[in-house]
Formats: sequence, C-alpha cells, structure tokens
Amino acid sequence: MASNNLTWPRHPRLSFRSIVTGLISFIALSYAGLASAQQRTFVNGSFELNDPQGPGTPTFQIFNDSIVVEWTDDTGFIELWDNGFQSVPANDGDVFAELNANASGTLFQNICLVNGETLGWSFAHRARRQGQAIQTVLFEIADSSGGLIQSLASQSSNAPPNPLPDPLPDPLPDYWTTNASSVTYNGPTGVQRARFRTTDPGSNGNFLDNLQFDIPAFAQIAIANESDFEANGGNIPTIQVFGRVDSPTIIPISITGGTADGADYTLTATSVTIPAGVYGGETFPLPLTIVDNGVGEPDETIEIALGTPSSSEVIFARRECDGATPITSAVYTILNDDGRLEAKKTVAIYNPNGTQVYALPGEDIIYTIKVTNLSAASVNANDLFLVDSLPAELKFYNGDIDDGGPETNAVQFFESGSGLSVNFNMDIGYSNTAVAPENIGQCNFNPATGYVDTVKHICFSPQGSFNAGDPDPYFEFSFRMQIK
Repeated sequence: MASNNLTWPRHPRLSFRSIVTGLISFIALSYAGLASAQQRTFVNGSFELNDPQGPGTPTFQIFNDSIVVEWTDDTGFIELWDNGFQSVPANDGDVFAELNANASGTLFQNICLVNGETLGWSFAHRARRQGQAIQTVLFEIADSSGGLIQSLASQSSNAPPNPLPDPLPDPLPDYWTTNASSVTYNGPTGVQRARFRTTDPGSNGNFLDNLQFDIPAFAQIAIANESDFEANGGNIPTIQVFGRVDSPTIIPISITGGTADGADYTLTATSVTIPAGVYGGETFPLPLTIVDNGVGEPDETIEIALGTPSSSEVIFARRECDGATPITSAVYTILNDDGRLEAKKTVAIYNPNGTQVYALPGEDIIYTIKVTNLSAASVNANDLFLVDSLPAELKFYNGDIDDGGPETNAVQFFESGSGLSVNFNMDIGYSNTAVAPENIGQCNFNPATGYVDTVKHICFSPQGSFNAGDPDPYFEFSFRMQIK
C-alpha cells in the first residue's frame, strides 16, 4: 500500500551567506563528548571513602573491590580496617587497608604516566602482629595485563610483639613506616597500573595507608574552539586540570589575535590561579567577558593562549594520556545576534486538484524557504544571498509554479513586513556547477523550460533593508520540483 509520509533519501541543503557585512551566518556547532580522561594521582589514598561495617565499634570488612572508590584488586576483594581495630591505629584518618584479603592479591589504581618524568611517592606500611616477623610490600608499575614495567620501592617492616603486652602501653607504639622517594619513569607513556603487592604467604600482614603519588598535574584548554551569541557571552574556554596540586599555581593568559577588539570583550585578569587540591577534570574559566554592544557586525573571533605555569606542580599535557600535543590555545567566536536571522525550509506535495496524492516518483512537490529577522536590528541594504543546493533525487521545474494560477514565474516570492523586493530577472538565478556559488553573479546558468535535471543550485538575492519589528518580519521563496 502506498504511504502518504514524506521521506527523503537525503535532507535538502540550504546555505545562507552574507555578502558585505557578514551579518548573517549559520554555524554548525558539534559538541562531541570529551575523550576518556585519566587520573594523575591516587584517589582515596587513605581509603576514607569506605567505612568498614559503618559507624560503631572498630572492626574490619572485606569489600568487593567495585565498592572501594578507585581501587582495584586482582582478587576482586579489598580488606579494610577501622582505626583501633585489634589495637591497630590508622596512619591517616580512620581507615586503612590490608593486602591479601584471604588470598594473595595486588592492589592498584590506573595512573597516566609519561616517559621520562619524575615519579614521587609516599606510603605508610605496617606489619601485622599475627603475620611473619618481617613483612614486605612492593610498589611497582605494571601494564594493563599485570606485566612488570618498573619496580619503584620495597618496604619491609617488623611485626609488633604477639601477643601484645598486657596492659597495653598508653599511647600505643606507632609501628607504621613511611616510604617516600622518587625516580625517573622509564616505561612507555600511557595509562599504567600503580600497584602494591607482597611476596609474603598467607593473608595476615602488610597494612597500607596514606598512599600518595607526587607527579605534576595535567592541564590544558578543555575545548579549542568555543562560541556563543553576543548577548549570552557563554561557553567561555576553560582550563581543565587532572592530578594533585600541592601549592597554588598561576597560568598566564594572553590575547594573541582575532578580529574582535576592545569594544567586544574584556579580559578581566591576565592569569588563572589553580589552587592546591586534587583534581579529576575540574575546569577553571578564562577571565574573559563578552560585551553586548548592540552593533550589527560580522561574527568576530578572539585568539587566546596560555603561558608557562608558575610552578612544576602543573604541566601542559593531554587528558587522553597519549603523548600528543596538548591544547594551549583557543579561538572564541562571538556570534553576532544584532541582525540575527533564522532560515527554515518546508516541503509539501503539489496538489492543485485537491485529489489524494503521495510523495512518489513522478509527483511534484513545493519547497518553501522562510527567513525571519528575529533581532531588534535591521540588516543592511542588499546584504542577503541565499543558495539552496538541490538533492539529486529531484528535478527543478522551470515554468509557471502553479500552472496558470495567480503566479506567473517559476519562483514565488512573499514577504511580510520585511521591506524587501525581488526582480525575478536579476535577483533569482540558477547554477549547474557541483560547488555552490558564492554570489548572485555566479548563478548564471540559463535552464530550459520544463523539468530540468541539470539545475544544481537556486540562488536568491532580495533587495532592500531587511526590517526588524514586532511581530518578526519575514520573507519566503517557493519553487516546484519533481521526484525522480
């Protein structure tokens, strides 16, 4: 059964250009999701984001590792203790971990590492009194399959006496040992496992707490090209940060070019300060304010660049951890909305007899392009040029659009409050070229009468000043085509 739904193999294309002042521009904005970002420090390094068994008497709990924030163990389980359980104090905060929860395991986080950089670290290690007399933990870098890339540290600690003396001394002895050092990373750039494991047998031993990775935080401009309408002034470019920053770091900001000037924007500061903290992709907007000057003008650009960070706490690098060049400059486009126009295209079946017809090969359709001035500003005289690129599935009809009705031309023009006019011999043209014309002078193809398969583009150049007002003024062009 035939269907009366209008469906098209390819959507008709409409391009809309400004000749003189550039008041009219249609910009397609595509926002893809940010690429997967990688961390640059241990997150939840003291395990404080998980509380064994909840509040109450100190105890322990073996968690599924999916519940322990950011940490993974190749056994699938992680054992956490409360501060004071079995008279063992935490080194930092109220929670700490024990390696080998009922089975030999490897505790790790995935960290983005760069070949040749300095890796600094510190972690607290304590032997458990029920375990071996000397207990050892290894700190290593491994690949995603667990293959060893580089050994960083081996820490051995003596176990407390077993049993504990009675009565217990007050305060309790601190058997925690802190391992802190640094080394040059000689493995490949990429996301690697920073892991802790032990060669000690059994599941009793090797407490860990206060795990810290001291490597520079990554920073870059989050998106290289941003834009917004002048009245909104939004989507200001931002600096995105990943990693640990121990002391405030200043990143200089400068305007390096663009077509905008001091009447279009204000740079309210010459730098952005990244405060001390641990960051997982937080953003800091550049100190840029857009001025809504109410002047009809072309879209304008501001070219912005980052300067060298004031400390080694922050380096420029890509969040994707691929070693490619980071984004350290951006282009912001001010989209003019003083003289902003909206163009829409609609399609209807040509049906002069009022009978039931369908969008089938051999039938005719009417395309209508409607352009509305949505702003409070008029568009300069003789400043409009529209090009409609026709789909290959359609033939243009070069004849009386309504077959003897009130119209006599192949194109119908209608306006409401726009103040525009059209000379059908001079302001409407055609092109048979593969590339869309840039101006009405290039629309110089003279089609034969009737259905013409060689018309590739229809051009419109209405004359006059496009008025602003309320209700919004508009004009329309309609023309007829046949479905092949």
